[in-house]
Amino acid sequence: MRYLLLPISGIYYVIIFIRNLLFDRQFIRSKKISKSIGIGNLSMGGTGKSPLSIYLSEFLIQNNTTPALLSRGYGRESTGFIEVQENSSSQSVGDEPLMFKQRFENRAHVFVCADRVFGSEKIRRDHPECAIIYDDVFQHRKITPTLSILTTPFDDLFIEDNILPVGRLREPIKNAKRTDIIMVTKSPEELSQAKLLEIQNRMGRFGKPIFFSSISYGKMVPFDKKINTIKNVLLVTGIANPEHLLNHLKNNFLVHSISFRDHHVFTASDINKIHEKFDTFDLEESIILTTEKDKVRLSKFKTLICEGNYPWYYQPMNIRIREESDFQSLIKKHVRGI
Repeated sequence: MRYLLLPISGIYYVIIFIRNLLFDRQFIRSKKISKSIGIGNLSMGGTGKSPLSIYLSEFLIQNNTTPALLSRGYGRESTGFIEVQENSSSQSVGDEPLMFKQRFENRAHVFVCADRVFGSEKIRRDHPECAIIYDDVFQHRKITPTLSILTTPFDDLFIEDNILPVGRLREPIKNAKRTDIIMVTKSPEELSQAKLLEIQNRMGRFGKPIFFSSISYGKMVPFDKKINTIKNVLLVTGIANPEHLLNHLKNNFLVHSISFRDHHVFTASDINKIHEKFDTFDLEESIILTTEKDKVRLSKFKTLICEGNYPWYYQPMNIRIREESDFQSLIKKHVRGI
């Protein structure tokens, strides 16, 4: 079946090639944005961009720099430039921008705008001291960030994939040369030196620094009701790939799961069905767990959740970076003023 898609991939490749050539030869201009970090990927799906945005925001804050996260706000019902507030709805600003704002509160600014040039210029006028972080910008070539970071998952490296629709690549593999740093995300905590060197050698053709990050899960946080002892977990997710979290939980709990598509818009009917399934558990030592990103989409049902006295929790997630001091030095080197 994949071979039948090769002609379409060929057409897609030519379109992408011409578009990038127009930018490379400056027939289409790209605006350079000072004191900014762009995060992106070559492939479709979750590659770990959001956790890296959180990590970078924390790093900026620790170095007395206010981050301004700019996202297009995927799936939002609104248009134009909007500054995200803690009480914004995920429908109006998107789930990830709202997650960022609720995580950082007044320590960071968060904005949504489909036009990254307009959004960047407005942020620069209103908040000139901020460092801008773009959470998905590699293909948005109308802007050039000060530092570009390309993310790729450890178990799904872009160098092993094919261009759409045969594979999941938005661009040809060779276009990774546009980035400044390659970040291999979702790496095992216990990564052998041999495997690390193997991946570094395979990606050495791009001539870019390569770093490895792994997921770190924090303490589960209750929406309202707390449980003293947890043995059973009903995991509810609406993200691209919940497998890593699912495997992590299985090390400590008996886990059942309900998975929705990425960015799923939850309904009251969904909540009732989740509660019906949970009612079949041993309720004294059981919780309903969701991700931090899903939590912002579920918040509009807080009354329904609390009235039913159901123990909903969410799972915060962070990352750890190998050779962290080298990575942070590169951030400071490229993004002046940090």
